[in-house]
Amino acid sequence: MLSALMAQTRKLDALFILIHPRDTETADLLKNILGSAIPYTLIYKDQSGPIAAMLKTLHLMSCDVVAFMHDDAAPRPDWLARIESLFACMPEMAGVGGRDLPVSSNFENTPYCDVMGRVTWYGKIYANHHLPCSSARKVDFLSGVNAAYRHDILMATGLNQRLQWQQDTVWFWELALGMALKKQGFKQWYDPDMVVEHFPGKLFSDQKDGYWSASTRKRAQNETYILLKYLSMFGRFACMVYVLLVGSRDSYGLLQVMRYLPREGSLAFRKILDALRGRYNGMQTWMFPDNPIPHQRIKE
Repeated sequence: MLSALMAQTRKLDALFILIHPRDTETADLLKNILGSAIPYTLIYKDQSGPIAAMLKTLHLMSCDVVAFMHDDAAPRPDWLARIESLFACMPEMAGVGGRDLPVSSNFENTPYCDVMGRVTWYGKIYANHHLPCSSARKVDFLSGVNAAYRHDILMATGLNQRLQWQQDTVWFWELALGMALKKQGFKQWYDPDMVVEHFPGKLFSDQKDGYWSASTRKRAQNETYILLKYLSMFGRFACMVYVLLVGSRDSYGLLQVMRYLPREGSLAFRKILDALRGRYNGMQTWMFPDNPIPHQRIKE
């Protein structure tokens, strides 16, 4: 990531890096690699979670545009130049983003996908930011691995602090932000030529048996809360019917259980129970927005 940022044709104005409080190596590593080439600031995350740390970082910034990426990703040399050009050419856009290209996957024979970054009226989510597409387009939300927003709009909108998180992962924070921007009438733009190469490693949620209940519950809770918050009244009803009857590969519904039961056996029932628990918690979060957020731990 650092070498890719240093190789940008449009140089960084400032770099802000969120790190764990127990991280004792990153500071020395940055000093050795970056030196004085790029001005950078370290932001330590605490028990308040990654969203709070991101908001703290936004308040420290004095820029026009904020670009987000992960530490396991490397933007191509024209990444920042494209961001700057897109915002200059399209002043009506609150956010711009691009392709999140996993380097471990082969997309040479993958057909073009023309539905990405979209949420249907009944709550089906199409991300697909990693797939090839034929042209740039307006979207409902961007990928957090490859996105940039106008700082003033981001500050005014904020980031949703009611989302569940675990360690460094906040499921669907980009979706929550995108839907909030859309509700305010702002537009977001996806450019497939604005590429970040992603080198996803083993996640903290990768368990020995390949499944982690907390991940499923919190993912389903965040998804349900966001959709109920931003869909229409009829859309909410249709959404609940859809997620309970169909669901997705990450949050099972009845059809997904029948689909995966021959392969997973009892694990399929465990997954749908976790998803249902998360759905219920998401409904509670939406119905009672003034209730205090339960304390979340850095490690579970």
